[in-house]
Amino acid sequence: MNHPAPPAEPQPARKLLTAKSDYTGAADELVSEARRELRIFDPALTEYSLENPARIERLRAFLRRSPANRLYIAVHDAEHVRRYCPRVVALLTLFSASMFIHRTQGDAARAQDCFVLADDWGLVRRPVAAQPRGVYLLNDPVESAGMRKRFDEIWDSSVSGVSASTTGL
Repeated sequence: MNHPAPPAEPQPARKLLTAKSDYTGAADELVSEARRELRIFDPALTEYSLENPARIERLRAFLRRSPANRLYIAVHDAEHVRRYCPRVVALLTLFSASMFIHRTQGDAARAQDCFVLADDWGLVRRPVAAQPRGVYLLNDPVESAGMRKRFDEIWDSSVSGVSASTTGL
């Protein structure tokens, strides 16, 4: 009797990015495929341009998929988000129990990269946010774990930056 072979584990894939549009395209793919958690580090939400209506809709779909899904965003400039990202703030208001935006401080405020991390399997990163070069990694739990640790360090060195409440309390 022949038994079917167990499904093969997805192999890690790595793609070098050479343009900022490559970064946003890869990040869009990650957001669309995320299952539980998204972690975004972007100095002012300008590198991934979250204010884009299609991106907001992807994030909304991710958050609607399950009440257990979580979206963590760390930025250097929370004031930019409050003033120039009304769609992001509206999404935060709608999903205040599942979405969090923190402002970096201390050593984290000097970070120069930007990245989007989906669960424990996908990552898109530019080592210097102002430059177009980057990398898109899929099915790489080792590299993803390293970036998860990096995000956690940034998150731990940050404070709540944008609130769903407008009362200021």
